[in-house]
Amino acid sequence: MTHDPLTWSPINLGRWAGIQVRIHFVLIVFVALTLLGEAISPGRRVGSTSCWLILLMVALAIHELGHALMASWLGSEPEDVRLWPLGNMVGPTSSSRSSDHLLVGLAGPIASLAMVVVAAIALNFLGAQFVWNPFGNANDSGAPLIVVTQKLASPYTTIWWIGWFGYLNWVILLANLLPALPFDGGRVFRAYLANSSLTPTKDGMIPPLLARSCFLILVVVGAVRLLLAGKGDGLTLISLAVLIEWMVRLEARMLEDGGFFDDGVFGYDFSEGYTSLESSAAKVRPYRESAIKRWRRRRSELRRQRRQALETAEERRMDEILEKLHREGRSVLTDEEHRFLVRVSAKFRNKPRARD
Repeated sequence: MTHDPLTWSPINLGRWAGIQVRIHFVLIVFVALTLLGEAISPGRRVGSTSCWLILLMVALAIHELGHALMASWLGSEPEDVRLWPLGNMVGPTSSSRSSDHLLVGLAGPIASLAMVVVAAIALNFLGAQFVWNPFGNANDSGAPLIVVTQKLASPYTTIWWIGWFGYLNWVILLANLLPALPFDGGRVFRAYLANSSLTPTKDGMIPPLLARSCFLILVVVGAVRLLLAGKGDGLTLISLAVLIEWMVRLEARMLEDGGFFDDGVFGYDFSEGYTSLESSAAKVRPYRESAIKRWRRRRSELRRQRRQALETAEERRMDEILEKLHREGRSVLTDEEHRFLVRVSAKFRNKPRARD
């Protein structure tokens, strides 16, 4: 069992067009809590809630299909998909120095935007108003307003289905515009910086600073809506803020693990920001090591050992496939071996090189 929460995806949906698709545990918890909340609420709209949850799955599938089609069109190896309520749970990666990363990252929001436009046009012809407020309507969040009656569309009607589908795509689109991981905006922004003329130091400093700015804004807006307006969606915004902060800390931990035993006893000092990664001076080990530092050092060592074991296994598998390729030719490779060869080759190419 993996110890990385990013990969906690217990439900395997198999391969869709060669892409491994799994359900992340966050989506399972979200669905369960949403249905439970409706079951115990006075209105008990479990039926309509189940319907828009199904529409959410369809919207997520279309969003990820946009990424996959763009990756296929560019000839890139599509990444595994771990669905959570707002897309694919993607964490920090070692490198994004390719314009392909930027285009693939943009494809998902563009697919969602296309669904929003189609739904908005359809509702306009049917005499209803699209729900542009990301927080939704008071009684039925995604239900559009009928212009003639000035009432919300009744559940299960054609207008209701179209309105909810467009609204869910709209929420997914807006959330993924946030320039922070795990959202597509964070991936696109990092790919843009990696391909810009910025120095590696600035390239590494800007994303976490911008992500923490998103964290603060979401916390403030969420607290205002929760405490002053009494809106439950404030808790959702705060949860997203916590997720963004966790991603920032996860990236810092990954960078720490990458140089932990290379430049000194304790590695990099993140108290001075990401600029400390540029320093080659070794840190002086204090005379007494605190219990917290000992725990963090041991934990980082275990993560490093697991990563090295995985890399060793991948290299051994790569050698076996290359030997088979040399001995019998490309035609004998299975689809799985071909995908493995492409994925690991790209991983080795993008692996940061040690500086002179």
